[in-house]
Amino acid sequence: MKNQRIRQGRIRRRRAAARPHTPVLPWSHAAVFLLLNASVGLETPVLALMLLARGATLGTLPLVMGVTLVVTAVCEVPSGIAADAWGRRRLFCWAMALQIAAHLVLLLPASIVVVAVSSALRGLALAARTGTLEAIEIDRAVERHTDATERCTALDALNGRLALLESAGCGIGALAGGLLASLDARYVLLIWCVVLVSACALAGALLLYPSDESGRAATHHSARQVLADMRGLLAVPGDVRLVLVLSASAGVIMLTVETYWQLSFQQLAGSGSVWMLGPVNCVGMVAAAAGSAAAMRAGSAFSQALGHGGRCRLYLLLHAAAALCLLVLGAAPGIGPFVVGYALYYVCIAARSVIEQTVLHNAVPSQERASMASVQSLSLRGGGALASAAGAGVIAACGVPGTWPAFAVLALLLELVAFRGKDGEHTKRK
Repeated sequence: MKNQRIRQGRIRRRRAAARPHTPVLPWSHAAVFLLLNASVGLETPVLALMLLARGATLGTLPLVMGVTLVVTAVCEVPSGIAADAWGRRRLFCWAMALQIAAHLVLLLPASIVVVAVSSALRGLALAARTGTLEAIEIDRAVERHTDATERCTALDALNGRLALLESAGCGIGALAGGLLASLDARYVLLIWCVVLVSACALAGALLLYPSDESGRAATHHSARQVLADMRGLLAVPGDVRLVLVLSASAGVIMLTVETYWQLSFQQLAGSGSVWMLGPVNCVGMVAAAAGSAAAMRAGSAFSQALGHGGRCRLYLLLHAAAALCLLVLGAAPGIGPFVVGYALYYVCIAARSVIEQTVLHNAVPSQERASMASVQSLSLRGGGALASAAGAGVIAACGVPGTWPAFAVLALLLELVAFRGKDGEHTKRK
């Protein structure tokens, strides 16, 4: 048996060497992904400040941020069905057009209505474009590699490059966004830059990706079957419930950082520190890449040593560490400790995301993975919506500094609920 496996491995290597080399992700397609991520990274370090400059207030800021989350959550599953039935390239192009429209709206005279409409359009764009081009690239890799081992290797390489492009695009965009924000307090220059980069990504998709083939339309029966399968899986206690509750907790953590880190940093750094937001956000992108890489190595070793239970314990520990980073950010006495806490947060949140996907996909049958991934995304956004709804009250009672410990406690309480449910499952099995 051993000699047979060795011979099979040699045959696969000879076939791979004889086959003409084709890149797992063409450079032209990689450029489209880089532009897409750069358009997101441009506004990431100053999003809250930009919305405040265009008409939001400290009291309405969590609500308009919540509009994006709610719209994305409501439209995510329907947009996934539309991508399969209508075409992924076509839906991506419509999503980029919506993203351009969302930023053009912000150029209107500043008001809360303008910000709310822009936030709703941004949510539609985010829901529509999620996973569209990535699905095209994954299909391409699967079709070109019929051997199971080669296919897994190709998918690993593809996903790794997509992650690097995301980190690079967001990091480059963050650096440019912080600089542009420091040059224009009304953020008009930054908004036009986002529109230009988004338009380039849209043009690249239209020119470089082939037209969509006629997809099969989703039927009412198939939609009902998907819902029935999801209900059946959720009715059983286990890792799926653990992931869903911790995803809601992660939504609280992530929205807290995205909404309040810029305000807290400026309170520590003082006036004239807007230019520093881009480099700090870039530090976060680098830390996230490091956290993802570390989790892939450590998670695999932990799984081999302790089995599936080891992954769940690592998942819980990393999630708790991410929640505790909120306390570090809230208690930071100066810029240095704040940046360190910000980097640690990104290491923890990226590492837990890697382990989370492994736990989820190990527990979900293959035919239900896409639908359950949508439910998991809804749970993540639901936690963010909860934090948005509570944000105005927390700020009114405690101010911006009080949001960090308040939402850290909320996230840890949700994790306790998830842990008790998991502990109860093991007790029943015994």
